[in-house]
Amino acid sequence: MMTNLPKLDFLYFNLEHTEENYLNKRNLYYNKVDWDERHFEDYVKVCSFEELIFLMIYIYKDKYPRSIFDSAISLDYEKQNLLSHTNKKGRGISENKYIFNNFLRKDVTGMISQFHSEEYTEDEIIEKYWRGESYMQNLFLEFNKEVPIHIIDKALEGKEYTKTEKDGVLLYEVKDSPIASLEVTKNSIKLNINEEKVILYVMIW
Repeated sequence: MMTNLPKLDFLYFNLEHTEENYLNKRNLYYNKVDWDERHFEDYVKVCSFEELIFLMIYIYKDKYPRSIFDSAISLDYEKQNLLSHTNKKGRGISENKYIFNNFLRKDVTGMISQFHSEEYTEDEIIEKYWRGESYMQNLFLEFNKEVPIHIIDKALEGKEYTKTEKDGVLLYEVKDSPIASLEVTKNSIKLNINEEKVILYVMIW
């Protein structure tokens, strides 16, 4: 494991869906995580390339985290709607792709994330206070450097996984993890989420 990783507990901080928590969510979050989120964002901006690759995989390995990693690399994105419909329960379902630019790191040349979102019905909002839920389905990063495969193996230590290569793509399939698979090329990594392991975090902002 990398020795100088920042504190990561804040990535997994969650609250029950109660009215009291809804009204006090920001205070509850910042009382608990203090400056850990800021330290994490600072680390992501300045850490070595190998540390960045390690962190990208490590934070998703055992438990699905809050989606903060991507915003520490770029704050600027374009949103593309991939699909929108209303399901049988009356919830508005959408899948959106976020294409990032203006990166805060020189070694990152491309980043795309995809999210599944469900908007609650009016009845559910009254009961749950939150307006909906969303989770990341995949995260793609492209670099101007060659991806160090040994770092991926190091980040996945302790997990059972298989590696197969086809058409220039090294496919990692990971068992019992929020990471369903990793698609690795010479200069990119695509992390695909196992949707059965998703945690629906309370929105703080």
